[in-house]
Amino acid sequence: MNYQMPSSQKNFHSLITHEQLEQVIEAISEGRYSWACVLILRFVGYNPLHFIPQRTYSRLIKEQSQFMAAKLELENAMNVSNNITDNQEKTQNLHNAKYLDTPIKKQENIQGVNVPFYLKANMAKLYP
Repeated sequence: MNYQMPSSQKNFHSLITHEQLEQVIEAISEGRYSWACVLILRFVGYNPLHFIPQRTYSRLIKEQSQFMAAKLELENAMNVSNNITDNQEKTQNLHNAKYLDTPIKKQENIQGVNVPFYLKANMAKLYP
């Protein structure tokens, strides 16, 4: 007995877009296999409620909304910490940039008359 596929291989690939496939793969890689099944059923055009109980489907939807909220909160926290780190780096770079010119100024001061008193004492020890 032979079974004829109602659609060709070309039509099968057009059912699920690349972004949808990435969502399914992400759910599987995170260990959320039931949610991956729901996604597959949705993406190929089936109503998941025809295959799983309403109670299970409701639980999966609730878990997914909580998961997405936690993921969004984590991403926001990471962005805030990245912004703080970036701001600290920019401040540090600005702080370091202020000192880039100081070695030249120190050399000018050492050669000139404006050397502070404590430097004069140390210079006398180093250069008798």
